[in-house]
Amino acid sequence: MFIKLEPEAYRAIMSASSAEGLNRCVRVEIRFTGCCDPSLGLVFDKPGQADLVQTEDDLTIVVSPDVYALVGEVAVSYADDAERRGFIITSEKPLSEWQGFAACDIRKASGPVSGLSYEE
Repeated sequence: MFIKLEPEAYRAIMSASSAEGLNRCVRVEIRFTGCCDPSLGLVFDKPGQADLVQTEDDLTIVVSPDVYALVGEVAVSYADDAERRGFIITSEKPLSEWQGFAACDIRKASGPVSGLSYEE
């Protein structure tokens, strides 16, 4: 296993995929937000031939071997409180000292999922 998916994160991903009519495959990706350190994010996508694939019930989670080599095992939880709302993604080998501080929303490969915006 390369990812630990908390139950609330699983429910949030499944809800977003159903609302958007998207496939139930999500990729762990590295995001760059301009001047900030890189961070991990989630995107609805299709598996690539070389991807590492993990299945959680009706959900497929993929990561490229390069990303996995860089960050190691990943944990995904979901926060919905006054301070932050969205996915909290941490890794075995953090990309920055700010890992887990901010929350992000899931996006489609072609752009954000409607009603959700990228916040990190």
